[in-house]
Amino acid sequence: MEENVFYKLGMRLNEYPLKMLLVESFLQVLREIYTEEEAQLGSEFPLGSHTLPEAAKLLNRDEKILGVLLEKMANQGTLFTIKDKGVTRYSLTPFVPGVVEFQLMRATDTPRDRRMAAAFEELMEGEMADLMRAVLSDKETAKQMIPYPPARTITIEKELPSGSNIYPFEKASELISQETSFSAAKCYCRHHAHLVNRDCQVKGIPEYSCLMFGKVADYVVDRGFGKRVTKEESLQIAKACAEAGLVHNVNNFINGTVFMCNCCGCCCGFLRPLKKFKTDAMLASSNFTVKVNAEDCNGCETCIDRCPVDALSMKDDVVVVDSGGCIGCGNCTAVCPTECLSMIRRAENKPPRVDNALKAMGI
Repeated sequence: MEENVFYKLGMRLNEYPLKMLLVESFLQVLREIYTEEEAQLGSEFPLGSHTLPEAAKLLNRDEKILGVLLEKMANQGTLFTIKDKGVTRYSLTPFVPGVVEFQLMRATDTPRDRRMAAAFEELMEGEMADLMRAVLSDKETAKQMIPYPPARTITIEKELPSGSNIYPFEKASELISQETSFSAAKCYCRHHAHLVNRDCQVKGIPEYSCLMFGKVADYVVDRGFGKRVTKEESLQIAKACAEAGLVHNVNNFINGTVFMCNCCGCCCGFLRPLKKFKTDAMLASSNFTVKVNAEDCNGCETCIDRCPVDALSMKDDVVVVDSGGCIGCGNCTAVCPTECLSMIRRAENKPPRVDNALKAMGI
């Protein structure tokens, strides 16, 4: 019974766009996060968001007993909630991005946190890593697991090329300013790294560096995963993160901004797989890349130290850009002392609309 219910939960979570291979290391993570009772409920929970009475009717459960379990799961990040005219609506939180991040976002350090972090590490560095390498090497197979990258990189705003038409979805300040509800949390990825004794190597990062917006921001504040901030504070956090050398990664859909992660190359759950698997399945690059003026390069290698994805190297004392590996974050141009590096447009890709997927997730 126990094994079957966690497998069923995995199948239910895979009804969302980003899917996981139902291997033992993944099922072990589910066992760490969910009790058997919670896994059973999760496996049965219908798509979309539902009030308590609606859920009780759909699941044929006692409303009072179900309500206690729904609130428990909402407080631990396995159910997402929104307030609709004062009434709470519940939906099953996607595994990633979602459940995984919420487990360690409060940045506590308990034996359970350590077990959780170790299970996540085993998932992504062990059996799953070898299988995902094979899956992602074939584009058609990869599309079945990850229909579109869940996140995309936003170029550091002050490094965007002047004289070029810049779309609102390409500017961090525009994405933040169009929202009306804001929260900030401690970075799940960096705390995870700390719990497995692999501390972040980047200095000067704000304590609260992950930004959430809209309904997700409200949920993060209501359930104690982060704190309420203002629009101005969100803009300041984004600026400070860029100055520290972090990468702005946001949700990869045009319907609105849900999150803005500010990511380092040593800990990030988007950047590390990109480097490990040499694939853009999890992260869409920005529409910009780096241009080198070789005559002005003094070979200082400051940009190489700054690049979070190892896309720069030296050849004949001049920096060389791996255009396929460059995600267009703008970190290298921000620190070039001779200004031999600049950002140029390479594409005009627009994020997709994902109305049905967001409705299914209750967002």
